[in-house]
Amino acid sequence: MRDEDEKSGVSRRQFFTTVGVAAAGVAAAAALAVPVAQRRGLLTRPYPKVPQNQVILPPHGGKVLIIGGGLSGLQAGVELAARGFQVCILEKSGSPGGKLKSWRDRQFGPADDIYKSNPAFPGYVREHGVHAVWGFYNNLREFFGRYRWPLMDMPKDLSIYHFRDRDGTVSHLPNTQWLPPYDDLQLLHELAGLKHLPAKDRLQAVELFSRLATFDYADARQREYMDSMSFEEYGRRLGLSSSLVHKICDSLLEMAYFDNVDKASALTLANLIQLVAGSTRDLRVNLYKTPVAETFIEPMVNFISSHGGQIHYQTEVTGLLMRDGKMLGATASALPPQALQRCSICGGLIFAGMEVGGECPYCGAGADMLRGIGAEEREERRFVADAVICALDGPGLKSLVAANRGVLGDRDYFRRIDKIEAKAVFVCNLWFDTRGPWERTVQDEAGRPAICFFATGFRHLGITINRAVEVLAGEDQRFIWSNEFLDRQVTVIETQIAKTQLVEGLSTAAIADLCYAELKTVMPQLPPPVSAYVNRWHNYNAYHVGSESNRPAVQSPIDNFYIIGDNAFVPHPAVFMEKTNVTAKWAVNLILDKAGLSRYRITILPSGTPSLLIDGLAKTRSVFL
Repeated sequence: MRDEDEKSGVSRRQFFTTVGVAAAGVAAAAALAVPVAQRRGLLTRPYPKVPQNQVILPPHGGKVLIIGGGLSGLQAGVELAARGFQVCILEKSGSPGGKLKSWRDRQFGPADDIYKSNPAFPGYVREHGVHAVWGFYNNLREFFGRYRWPLMDMPKDLSIYHFRDRDGTVSHLPNTQWLPPYDDLQLLHELAGLKHLPAKDRLQAVELFSRLATFDYADARQREYMDSMSFEEYGRRLGLSSSLVHKICDSLLEMAYFDNVDKASALTLANLIQLVAGSTRDLRVNLYKTPVAETFIEPMVNFISSHGGQIHYQTEVTGLLMRDGKMLGATASALPPQALQRCSICGGLIFAGMEVGGECPYCGAGADMLRGIGAEEREERRFVADAVICALDGPGLKSLVAANRGVLGDRDYFRRIDKIEAKAVFVCNLWFDTRGPWERTVQDEAGRPAICFFATGFRHLGITINRAVEVLAGEDQRFIWSNEFLDRQVTVIETQIAKTQLVEGLSTAAIADLCYAELKTVMPQLPPPVSAYVNRWHNYNAYHVGSESNRPAVQSPIDNFYIIGDNAFVPHPAVFMEKTNVTAKWAVNLILDKAGLSRYRITILPSGTPSLLIDGLAKTRSVFL
């Protein structure tokens, strides 16, 4: 066996020297790994089973008001309804799901599409954007399994980690095949072979991964240190090559946090790498079954309703009610007569003169998603409860707190919320009446069509997905996003634009043209699109330097008022949709404790998988520079 790997140009001696004590001791550690193996056995199941979480209680009179019908609000509602509470959810838009919502759009697709000739055709599924469920989402997966709402299975040999640079460079990070704990070593070896990096810089990827894998989010000193600088500055201090920082790390940040290395805190990638480093299974993803509104969001709504709960749509909370230091409930103000419509997707109010070419002027949803104002919205509505959970996105939370300063008091907890920043993300979908350019050009390491690629070096393309691609995986397993496009000669490409400052204010057609021009550099034979839409979201969390210190704890200074979602802080290294689940369960446990129902608390699992390899790395590596 040659000492030099032909793929990476890195000698095995160099590789194992870089990995250090963890690689050298992995075999010995594996022999002593019984406790870790037991924990890994639970966490590596597709849906971890925690029997004590299986609780259904009869109604007992407790009332909880939840402000916001997004993912965290619905999950908290399900858990509380299952434990006998009367749940009332207030949602300002006309549809539940928040950043996970989907709906039907009859405008998308060719004007002469044969399906559109059928008046009963509901339209093609239009999503907030493609979302994936990472392997380290242990708590969200436990929730899925407990309520029997399954995800779409991804073939084990399909990897999403394909990098394409504007200069034509292509790199692949395949799913590992070695058995634990050696799979982590295989992953490190693959990192050392990324073609995006010059041969002399490839071991830096291993060194960076090894260092960030030792990050401990629960350690306040480490958390504050990594949040004190941008990732670009961290890379500069560490001496990382420009290609590693900008071609690999920047694309990962755009995919995960919709931000770039010059603004994103170093905490971002440290926390993400910590979560995926324990097992290569944590790097793999599942997808929601399409359409997510019908396979996951509606089942949650139905569960809450079937257990005595209510969800009020077109109900924007503007006021909070307090008495004697306790939260009593909330109010939705009467809408002015000048308000003509409300968007069912984003909840934005439409006044005269705000129409924009058949689209919602806020989010870009089609005009058929705009609804008239109901009579009940012209009057103030009051809602009371024993406890109140705020499950709003960043802008919504800031607005509610600012409007209720007199009620909430001059507390530092609420003042810091005003510093939370939001990030815009635009999701562009293009329909092409052809199949072939993607399949022939965008391929994985096995030469099959890739389901997506991480775009690096482009001005507009972010993570880019073919929603109509078909892949033959394994012996005869077929993968396709949705049956909508099964056996049809179409290509539907979604790109999630993180650099929205370059396209803010442009029309849908102009944004589609810019994305198409860059797609043509990847697929020269791609014809012009026949249809396009752009979802415009301005409510993602920004993870800039110092942001972490402004996140409010789930328990507010008001005993019966809680804040959940990815805005909130818990001393638990969860991110994204896993964090919405963890914070929802956290708030439910606090409410259970105060209601004298502690024996029905929800067990919160580690996010990510324990690893002796990472424990070994921590003996020689640190995030501190």
